[in-house]
Parts: sequence; structure tokens; C-alpha cells
Amino acid sequence: MRIAILFFGLICYLIIVFFLLKMIINEFNIKKKKLVFCVGYSISCIPLFCILDYIVRGILFVEFMAYIGYLMLGFFIYYVLSLGLILVIKKGIFLLRKSNVFTNRFSVFLASGMSILICIYGILAAQMPEFTQQRLDLGLNQSMKITVVSDVHFGATGSFLSLEKMVQNINKTNPDVILFIGDVFDNKVNNLNHSYFVDTLNQLRSRYGVYAVTGNHEFMQNSLQEIQEFYKGTNIHLLLDEEVIINDQLRVVGRIDYRGGRKELETIISDTNLPLIVLDHQPQFYKEAKDLANLQISGHTHNGQIFPGDILIFLLNQIFFQSPSNGIHKYSDFVLAITRGYGTWGFPMRLTGRSQVMEFIID
Repeated sequence: MRIAILFFGLICYLIIVFFLLKMIINEFNIKKKKLVFCVGYSISCIPLFCILDYIVRGILFVEFMAYIGYLMLGFFIYYVLSLGLILVIKKGIFLLRKSNVFTNRFSVFLASGMSILICIYGILAAQMPEFTQQRLDLGLNQSMKITVVSDVHFGATGSFLSLEKMVQNINKTNPDVILFIGDVFDNKVNNLNHSYFVDTLNQLRSRYGVYAVTGNHEFMQNSLQEIQEFYKGTNIHLLLDEEVIINDQLRVVGRIDYRGGRKELETIISDTNLPLIVLDHQPQFYKEAKDLANLQISGHTHNGQIFPGDILIFLLNQIFFQSPSNGIHKYSDFVLAITRGYGTWGFPMRLTGRSQVMEFIID
């Protein structure tokens, strides 16, 4: 499904690029038009490597070209949006003047500059995480600080991710508990540096431990057994449809992502009266936890990651699942928290909110 969507998007991209190149070449009166067009269009085909990388992972050249392709796609999206904005403004200013405002030189250069600046900002936003904090009263005898990170996407093409920097960012929150909400890695385990993963994540520091659940991206390339094997050697407790009790005052249930097949939530939880937190990578299944838990923490959506992806993911979640796609949502005695995530997928940038480390103070 994802490959089909990506393929459709790239075909639309190539069609638009075809006409855009012709317009720009004509506007600038470029000589040897056919040669310039062929070279320009050939370069514009680089994003096709994004599909190839999704099919055959682990080939360094393909990953490098796919990374360039995602940067080009990002530039193209904001170039078209910027050009459209310029068109609207200039149409209003020169309403009575006949001119090709879509492809004149001023519009081309201005839209290019705007797009480059937007992409640079997006790359920086992905590297400078925002620390958000929420307080929740669940009647604990002793307050606990929980630090949440989701969608790390270690091993994903196009990611500038530094596990060392992530560990430093998590540790400086001085957490009692650390929770990873799925999509921690994003590649075949054979293509990933297991010793680096283990050595780095074992530097995480918390009073009551580190827990993780699976996401959909781990299952795209690996079996459940392979996922479990990759976590071996770390101090992370991978919760696979199971419940743990933390400090004798808080229950945490970790769900297997629905792609991996899982049990019903009510068959996992104990019958104690301790407050319950459910970790479920994808937020749209929150209704199963709504009457059983106090809090569900999810990720998955990235809040669209790049504009207008946030609008699209919001509409999709509302139409198909009647579910929110980002932020904190309260339903009587139940809270659904959806983090934007820490890493990136595909586009190495974030333009719908910075990379996020979410903190909870549970009283």
C-alpha cells in the first residue's frame, strides 16, 4: 500500500516536472532546449530511487540516491507551493496586465529561494527536539517522571539520526521510567549495526527501567522473532502484549503493533486497581483502551512530518478511524497522548512540529 502511494505520488511529480521544465526553458530562452530538457528531466528522475530503496533495502548506493531523491521531493513540494503563492499575489497586483506570471524569472528565483529556506528549516527542526511536559494525577503515593520517545526510525533512509544525541536528550530529563512507543528501528535487522544499537541504548539511565513496544515499521522488514533478537543485549524490556507493574504503584501494558497480530487488551491486564497506562504504537485503536486504562501513549503519525502532511493525516484518521492524530486528548477519566516522534521517515526534515521528547509527571 505504501509503495503504491509513493509510486502514485512520484508519477504525479514527474508529470508536473515535465511541464514545469518546459515552461522554465521557454521563459529563459535557453539554447539547445532538447539537451537541457533531457538532462534536467533525467536529474528529476532521481526520486524514483525512493521506491527502489523501499523494495530492496541495504544497498548503499540506492540509499544514497534515495536520500538525494527525498531532498529533491521536499524542495519540489515547497517550490510548487511557493510558486502558487507568488502566482496568487501577483495575480492580485497585476490583475489587468497580461503576463506569464507563472514562469517569469522573478517567480522562478523567488520560489526557489523560499523552498530552499523552508527545507533548511525543516532539517534543523528535525535535529532540535522539543521537550514537552504534561502532568497527570492518577493518585500515586510517589510522583514519577516518565520520558516518552517514539518513531526513532534507526536505520531509515534519509535520517540524520544520532543515537548518542538521543540518549543524551533522554537522560537529561532525569526520568524514572523511559518508554519507546514503536518504530525504534526501520530496516532489516541484518542491515543494522546491532552492537552500536546495544552499546548506545545501554547508556540510558532511569530509576525503574526502560520499556518498548513494536511499531509497524519493524514488522515491514522483520519477523517478531528477529525483532526480539535485535533487542537482546540491551537493557530494554520489550513488552509483547504483556503487563508490568512499576514501583508497586503503576501498571504499564505494551501492545504488539496490530501488523504483528495481537491479543485483546482485556485479556492482558490484571484485575488490580493500580492505574493503567497502555502503550500502543498506532493511536487509532485507542477506543479499546478508553474504558480500561487511564492513559494511552501512541506515536506513528509524525503529525504528517511535512506540510501539508499534517492536514492529510488528520483527515485520514478522522474519516477512517474517528481518531485524533497528534497531541493530548482527554475523554472523561481517560487521556490519549500522541507524540510527533523523534526521528524522520523518508524526508529528512520536520515541518509540522519539531522532533519531540514527551515527558509525563504522574502524581
